[in-house]
Amino acid sequence: MESVRSAVRLAVGHRPRQVAAVNLRRGRDYLATMRTRPRSSPRHSAALIAAIALLLSACGGAPKVATAPTPAVQPADTLRTVQQVVTPPAMANNAPPPLGEFASRKVVVFPLQKYAVGDSGWINASSSTGRPRAAQVDSALTAVLRERGLDGTWSLAPNTSRVAQREVMNRTDPRNVSTAGLMPGKRPNDIDLREPLASQLRAIIAMVPDSRLVLLPLEVRVRATPTGQKQATLRIAFLDGRMATVLSFPDVVGPTAADERSAVTGVAAKFADLVVKP
Repeated sequence: MESVRSAVRLAVGHRPRQVAAVNLRRGRDYLATMRTRPRSSPRHSAALIAAIALLLSACGGAPKVATAPTPAVQPADTLRTVQQVVTPPAMANNAPPPLGEFASRKVVVFPLQKYAVGDSGWINASSSTGRPRAAQVDSALTAVLRERGLDGTWSLAPNTSRVAQREVMNRTDPRNVSTAGLMPGKRPNDIDLREPLASQLRAIIAMVPDSRLVLLPLEVRVRATPTGQKQATLRIAFLDGRMATVLSFPDVVGPTAADERSAVTGVAAKFADLVVKP
């Protein structure tokens, strides 16, 4: 027993009180003790450090350092859903048009696909009964887009119809593409195009140099207002023909007018306002 006491006294430089301070309860405060304790010889310090290490190992090792929790990895942003633009409010003078990003891009404009009056069913633009009214919409859109200076950048509907005739593989009629998968009631948040529409678009835009984007007028419906006037609603889709995705899906409500033709002209101008200011 006396030999153990001698060893301890040798380790701490014959300071029994310091040995009492270095025990299981205060072994973790060794560094604080070292600041107030007189310096000892290197041999004694090494022995004391070995004794402290032995005590720390007996009580579970070195103190654990608290670390900040690793932040959770945030999922990537999902693809944005189809944009809905219904009766846009009047734009401030310095505000860009909502669809102005397309004004400087090469866009292939397709003819109108369907037409309806009142609560009647849709008439296909390629049918004998629907062709005159659909042509009325195409003419109104072509005129206002030319007026806004887009005919030099966009392939307007008459030109798209001409180049489609040179497409000999599938003979796609641009007035009668498969738009069933674009109906918002069936696919309100789906931005991917289905077949055969995706292939039909690629076949036609391949005939227009440097083209990728498609403007597809889906439907026009003309209704009578409670005051007896006419008002047209145009549903249109901006599509990426190469990637087969929907970029924008606006419904445009035109101003009221005295007759059907004026209502169609008004909704065409309303759509052009979304792309280029008058």
